[in-house]
Order: sequence, then C-alpha cells, then structure tokens
Amino acid sequence: MAAQMRFSARSLLARSWEYDEMDGLFSSDQQIFGASVKRFADQEYGIATGPHRLAFDRTRLRRLGELGVLSLAIPEELGGIGGPVEAMIALTTLAPALPTEPIISSAIHATALFAEAAPSDVAAPILEGIADGRTVAAVAVLEAASRYDHAAIAATATATGGSYVLHGVKPMVPFGAEADVLVVSAIVDGEPALFLVDPRSDGVTRTPRPRIDSMPAADIVLSGCAVPLASRLQKAPVLPALERAADLATAAQIAEMVGLMDALIVATVDYARTRKQFGVAIGSFQAIQHRIADMWIACEEARSLAAAAALACATNDNERARTVSAAMITACEAAHRVGNEAIQIHGGIGMTDELMVSHWYRRLWALRQERGDRRWHLERLSN
Repeated sequence: MAAQMRFSARSLLARSWEYDEMDGLFSSDQQIFGASVKRFADQEYGIATGPHRLAFDRTRLRRLGELGVLSLAIPEELGGIGGPVEAMIALTTLAPALPTEPIISSAIHATALFAEAAPSDVAAPILEGIADGRTVAAVAVLEAASRYDHAAIAATATATGGSYVLHGVKPMVPFGAEADVLVVSAIVDGEPALFLVDPRSDGVTRTPRPRIDSMPAADIVLSGCAVPLASRLQKAPVLPALERAADLATAAQIAEMVGLMDALIVATVDYARTRKQFGVAIGSFQAIQHRIADMWIACEEARSLAAAAALACATNDNERARTVSAAMITACEAAHRVGNEAIQIHGGIGMTDELMVSHWYRRLWALRQERGDRRWHLERLSN
C-alpha cells in the first residue's frame, strides 16, 4: 500500500504571512485570517501517494465555505467578502496541502464571471451555493485551438424556438466532471456569448481526463444541448468579462505558485541540512548554499509581483492586465528555477511519489500553463 503522509502547513509556511507583515501590506485581520487557514490545512489535509491520491471531498469543500475561503471573490453587494488580497493569502497558505477542491476554478474564476455577466437574480442563488460549498461551478470557455484566447470560440449556439441549442467541445475543463453548473462560451450570430448550462442536461457528455498534477479535469462535449433563452448571460460585454475573470483567477494561481515554491524551498533546506556526502551535510557546501539562495530570491520576486497582481485586481487598476501578465511571467520563471533546483538538490528521490517534493513540482508545472503560459503572457504584455 502506498504510504500515507501528512505535513504541517504551520511548520512549512510559518513565515509566509508574518515576517515584517510584508512591509505593512497586510492588515492584522488579514494576518489572523491567514493563521486560521493554516490551522485548517494542518487539520484537514494529507496526501495519499500513487493510486490513493487524495480525492475531491464535498464535505471538506463545505468546511472551506465555513472558513470564508469560497466567498473571497464574491462582491460584498452579493453577499461575499470581495477580497482578492485575502484570496492571495488563502491560496499561498493552502498551496502545500495540494487541496483537491475547486477553489480557483469555481470560487474565483466562475464566481467572477457570474458576478459580472449574470443578472443579480440569476447570480445570487448560484453564488450563495458556491460560497457555502454546496455548488461547484466550472468554466468551459477555452478550446483546443484557442491557445488561451477567449475570442477564439468554435462552439456555436443557435436560437430555436424558446431555447438555444449548443454544439462544441471544451477540453480539459478543471472540475468539469464534478461541476453542478457550467459557464460555456459559444458564438451566436457571429458574436461571443456566455451560457449557463446544467451538465446533467441531454446533449452534454463529460469525460474525465488525467492531469500531470492529478487534479480533476474533463472534456465536455455539447451535442445539441438545449438551454432556455434566459440562460444566456448578457449583463456585461462577454470578452471583457472573460478577461477580467481570467485575470482574477490568474492572480490567485500565482499566489498558489508562491506557496508551492515556499514549500519546495523549506523542504530543500531541510534536506540539505540532513543529507550527508563526504562525511558532511551537503548544505555546508557553498555551491548548494548559493543555489538555495537563488531559489529564495526568485520566490521573493514572484511574491512581490503576486501581491501587486492581487492589489491590481482589487482596485480595478487600469493596468490590471499588464500587472497580472508581468506577475505571471515572473512566477513562471521563478517556478522553473525553484522547481528544477529542488529536484536537482534532492536527487532521484525528489521525483518519487513518496516525497512531497514531486507532488509540489507537478502542481507547479501544471499551474505554469493553465491560464496562459510564459510565452502567451509575454506576447500579451508586449501588446
């Protein structure tokens, strides 16, 4: 049987949100919230390796809702907390636990889309369900040939009588098979549109697909799926709404990447202190010390820009898109350095399922490509 391992989020990330209070960036309330999230991670998460990988748990999702984590992207006027900075704190703190709940995909990405594009009477009950963990929403807006471009939509919707009929394929949708509701993009009369789709409807097929980080994903095929006319979300222009929601999700994703890099650095330092070669700990070698110092510098650069991205989303900064892309570029470069160095310093054991390092590395690798890779964000920033 594969080994069952637990870790202490407190011991791994004791410094994450407490040292120097990030130069006063985070308030005392935000610090307290971060401490609460750490306690939750200590109590709730472990990791089963191999085929016993920790599964998505709706009970734990509801407990995250009770903690307030699932309300962070919901505007206050719709009953939420409306705190991208708090979301950054939560995701960085939870990251080493490798939570298998849809925090970013449902509670941030989908929530941001509902809040902006859906009428209040449609959004309110769905957001309430997401906030308390009863509802999982999935965003199915990218396609195989889109390369992160929200405007590259091949799926179609045709008005027929009192409904729209949808056709199209949305690959590798995070939590697509677990979702209770889908937000789907399609072309209507040459214009992009968003639709609320019940995944249990006729004409919807969901096929689970494996990911490198073992997180849930599914291909969603729409074959003549009929939805009511009222399911079209028309409160705001579609493409700007998609871009803003994706930026908020990307900022949250960067925060998670920082938390994973924190964990990799701490684990690497601990290993270098105990692994001996030539009769001494390898951490005593200056070459190893310099490599770990470079890991730390890269992570701190990413942390600073992660905070800038969160603040840009919180204030609707006109430079939001540029700030988020700059932060993602930096995070991708830092993740490449930190992840590779962690594996190199650990040696072969760093790639085994029995060590947490390999699981953090795989999650970090997946996040580097989920909502725009380094190349895509460089192109976006240059334009």
